This record gives sequence, structure tokens and C-alpha cells, in this order.
Amino acid sequence: MKNSMVLANFLEMLRVRHFSAATVDNRRKAIGDLFAWLETSGVADLREVSRDTIADYQRARLRGHAVGTVCAYVGSVRQLFAHLENTGAILLNPTLAVPLPKAERRLPRRLLQPSEVRKLLSAPDGTPKGRRDQAMLELFYSSGIRREEMARLTVPDVDIRHGLVRVRGKGGQERVVPIGQTAGKALGKYLKEARSVWLKARRNPGWTDALWLSPIQPHPPLKKEAIAAIVRRHARQVLGRNVSPHVWRHSYATHLVSNGANIVYVQRLLGHKSLKTTEIYTRVSVPDLKKTLQRAHPGARRTATPPGLSREAAADMHIGHKQAHP
Repeated sequence: MKNSMVLANFLEMLRVRHFSAATVDNRRKAIGDLFAWLETSGVADLREVSRDTIADYQRARLRGHAVGTVCAYVGSVRQLFAHLENTGAILLNPTLAVPLPKAERRLPRRLLQPSEVRKLLSAPDGTPKGRRDQAMLELFYSSGIRREEMARLTVPDVDIRHGLVRVRGKGGQERVVPIGQTAGKALGKYLKEARSVWLKARRNPGWTDALWLSPIQPHPPLKKEAIAAIVRRHARQVLGRNVSPHVWRHSYATHLVSNGANIVYVQRLLGHKSLKTTEIYTRVSVPDLKKTLQRAHPGARRTATPPGLSREAAADMHIGHKQAHP
């Protein structure tokens, strides 16, 4: 069983299942890393790989890589051996009995505050390019979709009348996400005042259904890298720092949970397969807890004074209380 043929068949399976090009490339790198390590360890045939082999590989990678990176690599290895088991190339998947190292999931250090969101959403101007950028930012904050999902959107995916967007997520999974009226209005203005005008350009072929187009002729569809650059540009101009599309996604989810949204609903909106992935947004910071305590608990209010007493009298009572109960 040649490793090169195994890798080629595995990657082709991923493409047939409509995994993104970035995911396929990441799997290729991870499996290539495993094959290189197996060669140095003297394991020539994948049928000889055992549970101990995978455990040794994981420990070796933990010595030089972050836990998250090792989890991603071993996850790809697990997928490879599951494929080999399903196709009958091996009898048992040796990765099943090897637990992944625990990695603490963390939110970005600087999430967008509501005041920062308002500044960013009002940053684009009224030009066709500005209409596009405003619609994009509004949709990021109203839907929480990933930049890859934003780049895949087509005009038929957007239902402004009913406030819905059809999103194609990881692994070709589709979901329908509701959007707010403000985002719907911004999308309508972009489609009417920018995109429809660009499609009438002489050199534009007019064949694409892609939602986001470049303002430069012949107005080709935007790729995910260009979308990320647009988001960062407005953030640098308004806030003086970089803000990625993923920060918009985290801010969207955090603001939903902070305002009482059911975590199960947030899971469906974000397209998470596991609720554990979404539960990261339920973590409340210590400063928020202190503010809540000071606001809600009578004993924590610094200026709380019994009715009918001055602050001086209340202070005397407090001193006497201390002396009576040392």
C-alpha cells in the first residue's frame, strides 16, 4: 500500500464530498507530516500502524507544536484512517483509542463592543463601493457567517423580502440564517445601486451569480482574501486596529448570548455541529461578573444607605457592627 496512492485517493474523496480547497490542502499537509514521521520511525506500511504508533506521533508533535495545531493534525490523521477502514484497506482504525490532547478554546482578546460596531457600520460612504462594503459589514454582524461562507454567497441565496440567507458551510452543509432589517436594506441598496450597475459594464461577461463583485472592471467576483482585506481596511481607518471577519463572527455570537439568546439557537445560527463548540460564548469575564454583582446585589452597592439615614450615620452603624462582631 503506497503512501502516495493512499494520499491521492483520500484527497480525491474529500473533493468528491465538496470539502473546500483550503481544507483539502490542510489535510494534505497533515497527512504528509504523518508519513514523514512514520518514515523516520521505521514504519513502512500503514497496515502496521497501531494505537501506540499514533500515541507516539501525537507525543512527538506536542513537543514542538501548540496543542491546537496537534489536534488539527491528529484530526486529519483520524479522518484518513477512518477512510481506510471504510474502504477495507485496513481492518481496524488505530486512532479511535487515542484521546486528543485537551486544548482550551479561547475567544479573541478584543471582541467588538457595541459602540465599535456602530462606528464600523457607519464607516462606508455612499459610493457604489461603499454600498457594497456597508452591505458586507451589516451581513457579517447580522448573520455571523464565516468569510468563506460570505465569499460563496450568490444572489439567489439572498431573500431580502423574508430576511433569510442560505449559507453553504463546512463540508458542503447548508443552513438558512435569518438577517435583520438593517442588513436587508443595505443588501437591497448594494444590489440596486452598485452590483446591477457594475454588471452593465462593457467588459463584464454578466454570467456570474456571485453576490460580491469588485468595483474594478470587469468586476470579477471577490475571493475570501479580498473580503477579509475590506473588513480590515475599515477597522484600521475607524478603530486603528485590525479586525478580521472571525472577530465579527465571535462578536455576533457573544452579543447574542449576552442578551439572552438560547445557546442551542446560537449553535444553529453559527452552523456548529457540536454544542460544545458554541458553549465558549457562555463564558462571562470576571469584570462582567463584578459589574453584575454591584448592580444586582444590595450588599455589594457601595452607595447603598438605609432609608432615612445619612451617610455619616450609616458609617457609624457600620463601625459599630464591626466592633460587635470582630
